[in-house]
Amino acid sequence: MAWYKDWFNSEEYLLVYEHRDSAEAEILVRLVQKDLNLAEGSSVMDMACGAGRHSIAFAQKGYKVTAADLSERLIDEAKKNAIKANVNVDFILTDIRYLDLERRFDLVVNLFTSFGYFETDEENWVVIQKAYNLTKSGGFFVLDYLNKNYLEENLVPSSVFSRNGTTVKQKRAIRGNRVEKKITIEKDGLINNFYESVRLYDFNELKDILEQTGFRIFKTFGDFNGNIFDRNSSPRLIICAEK
Repeated sequence: MAWYKDWFNSEEYLLVYEHRDSAEAEILVRLVQKDLNLAEGSSVMDMACGAGRHSIAFAQKGYKVTAADLSERLIDEAKKNAIKANVNVDFILTDIRYLDLERRFDLVVNLFTSFGYFETDEENWVVIQKAYNLTKSGGFFVLDYLNKNYLEENLVPSSVFSRNGTTVKQKRAIRGNRVEKKITIEKDGLINNFYESVRLYDFNELKDILEQTGFRIFKTFGDFNGNIFDRNSSPRLIICAEK
């Protein structure tokens, strides 16, 4: 099984990323809303929505949100979270490479480094093409991705934390053109291992494929607070493009 199917459908995934919460999602959604000046009621597609924190934040601002993810566990969690937040989101269980809808959207987003998972560049480029196909003419695409240059200089090789009797150990390394992580989770005497592997693309590579697909990049940010992107010092690469 591909690492992302196993890992994203595990009970432990949300524990490891519990610090990536709704408050953080709200900051990024506010940035997107302010920069794109989207009218209330605009349609939004959240590609690889996870537990729905960004989808819900968009819905709370009055947008009509559709969201897709391949993890049944995360989609179920997202539906519960949307009910708690008292918002309507149309959640779809599917691999985003195979997401086919007749609808087109004012905004398509791919957030929290939900890109570069697949083994080949061709498979990863399918995600960009799918985003283009789902975007209305004159609509927008926002890609929130890691900054390759920054990561190469600031990678944390290992970390450990414990929560409620569960210990999580993470080991990270860059191998070739991918950043890889081994996640070891110890609970009640049991040990489970999971993996992550993300293709590292720099700004120029992403710029080329976005433009070849038909998008026009008009702004980049280096973090969720809207600071200008710097190849060496920015922790994130947030690309805003127009179709």
